Amino acid sequence: MSIGIVTDSTCDLNQEIIEKYGIEVIPLSVHFGEDEFQDGVDIKPDSFFKKLKQRQELPHTSRPAPALFIEKYQEMLKKYDQLLSIHVSAALSGTFESAKLAAREVNDKVTVIDSATISLGLGMLTVLAAKSAEKDVKIDEIIETLKQAKNKLHLYFTVKDLTYMEKGGRIGKASSFLGSIFSINPVISISTETGKVKPIAKVRGQHRAQDKIIELVREKVENDKNVWLGFAHGKREEELEDTKIKLIKELKAEKDINLNIYDSRISATLGCHVGPTVYAVIVLSGDFLV
Repeated sequence: MSIGIVTDSTCDLNQEIIEKYGIEVIPLSVHFGEDEFQDGVDIKPDSFFKKLKQRQELPHTSRPAPALFIEKYQEMLKKYDQLLSIHVSAALSGTFESAKLAAREVNDKVTVIDSATISLGLGMLTVLAAKSAEKDVKIDEIIETLKQAKNKLHLYFTVKDLTYMEKGGRIGKASSFLGSIFSINPVISISTETGKVKPIAKVRGQHRAQDKIIELVREKVENDKNVWLGFAHGKREEELEDTKIKLIKELKAEKDINLNIYDSRISATLGCHVGPTVYAVIVLSGDFLV
């Protein structure tokens, strides 16, 4: 049976990968005052961060309406027998709930999954599902693989300015990290157990934040031979590239591993909540990565 894959614009996958695996992407909306934009459709990362610098008011986001999902599901079910709809953490966005409402309106051929993560964490799970569907793996097996993968998926990020997270109401327990004076750089994760923001460490200086992230990723890889690494940022390309080079060098020096690298700018939606000073490293490892 053929399986179609749906995700949303917070996945941060580049267009080449989306087209390669035939992934359908539902856009969230970004609002600057009265102006509304569909993420990834009529506002891209470059234009978003330019607007963010120019506009005084902070932007906000909204989830896709269930009707948008219904339309997409009905369209795709003309081509596919079943659909897997994988979305940004339900603890961080109402997108998952919109998808669930839509699935109930369509039929039982749509399975909606809470990724419990964001950005390339969501992107990696989506690609894993798409690659499995391409190999004609049964939908129940794909769902089980995604459950295993969530236990092996870790996303770490750091920001120089927590203003956006505070104003956006997404900071949760990380509120103790506010007050970025004295060059304090937080290291934060998204827990795939809860789907929520989870503070990890507060260090002085961006280089120590980088070292902490590298240390955390190395620990999570353990003895796995197959590793996917993701690197995403707002407007910190040089610092992220430095982190990427160091991390890959250290991993390759320690063991013989198969690396698959994903690079991305964060979406406009995520940019609303973390701002331009963010960069993230995402790691997924395990035997199911073939």
